[in-house]
Amino acid sequence: MRMEKLLQTYWIELLFIGLLVVAIITGNKTVGISAAIVLALRLLRVTPALELLSAKGINWGIIVLTVGFLAPLALGKYSLEQVMVVLKSPAGWIAIAGALVAVFGRMGVAASSADIVVTLGVVLGTFIGVGVLKGSPVGPLIGSGMAVAAISLARMLFHF
Repeated sequence: MRMEKLLQTYWIELLFIGLLVVAIITGNKTVGISAAIVLALRLLRVTPALELLSAKGINWGIIVLTVGFLAPLALGKYSLEQVMVVLKSPAGWIAIAGALVAVFGRMGVAASSADIVVTLGVVLGTFIGVGVLKGSPVGPLIGSGMAVAAISLARMLFHF
């Protein structure tokens, strides 16, 4: 009975400790650092910071990620000729068609606040993708958007 009470009281802290352990085992630094920060804020009872991160963190992360992609351009690491090759080649246009990823990302932003099944599923999927499949943890929003699209299609086809 005592163990059940402890789990009911501290399940969130235990979950984050578990995330840290799995992150360390799988070598997932991004999730490990993120889990450590959130756990520390929770243990220190810095609720306003957690609320701010909950409300704005995804948008801030997208901004930092976008800056990371734009910085090499600003540093002059690409020439005008290289940009023109992108616009003139079939491979460049296929890559530009990757704009669908942005649509999936937008769907993922909406899903991350609206559908707990998608959110928690993508967190688990990110662990598997990074830890087991040696992927990169850059796509939770895209994964959420793809999950929403697949779930919507499955619901249309199979009426569930």
